Amino acid sequence: MIKIVISKKDNLILSIQATGHSGYAVAGKDIVCAAVSILTQNLADGLKTIQNISPSVTLEEDTPYIKISLENNSKQEVMAAQVLMRYTQLGLKQVADQFKKYVDYKEK
Repeated sequence: MIKIVISKKDNLILSIQATGHSGYAVAGKDIVCAAVSILTQNLADGLKTIQNISPSVTLEEDTPYIKISLENNSKQEVMAAQVLMRYTQLGLKQVADQFKKYVDYKEK
């Protein structure tokens, strides 16, 4: 199961974290893992390329694990990142809603 955690403070998303394998299908054919992977990687790239913000990105391919965090960024950067953070949150929530057996989604 993939575990997704969205961390917020004052209604601002500060980090998005995803860990684990969904178990939906074998590696290379798992559409659930692929969806979560592309959403999170696209967020990290979008923040850097579109918003010119450097989030903290922790990536461990063996686990798999990714965490994209704005906790060390300025308030201005956190505010500027919210459209992309919320857009990614929406996508991850939709994947979790569609594949409840394979994705655990939490906001804290």
